[in-house]
Amino acid sequence: MADPRYAMYLAGWPRQGDFGLVAEHDGLVGAAWYRTFTEASHGYGFVAEDVPELSIAVIASRRHEGIGRRLIVDLVAACVAQGYSAMSLSVREANPARRLYESAGFVVVEKQGTSWTMVRHAGRSDLRGR
Repeated sequence: MADPRYAMYLAGWPRQGDFGLVAEHDGLVGAAWYRTFTEASHGYGFVAEDVPELSIAVIASRRHEGIGRRLIVDLVAACVAQGYSAMSLSVREANPARRLYESAGFVVVEKQGTSWTMVRHAGRSDLRGR
């Protein structure tokens, strides 16, 4: 919360429409959440006021175990259930998690330097079988 680059993603939690999940296995191993922003005040992956932006973190020692995929699958389901038509995120091009986002149906809509903004539209095939 002390870093303003990230505080916007959690300040005032929960606001109307915020949704989050925590993954635990012998303690906290990851978390993922989404929230909407305004044109005047938004995160790095902002595309529109009615498209929530995804944030996700998995403890480094627990990556590549499917935890991030499960969090994304469940967040996509919650997002669709809340009536949103899409979800967005920002990722650095070199970040290995980019492949996870692509496999979950996120597509690049904007590139700025080494940062990509990606969107996953509702109605994409169900992720549970992946």
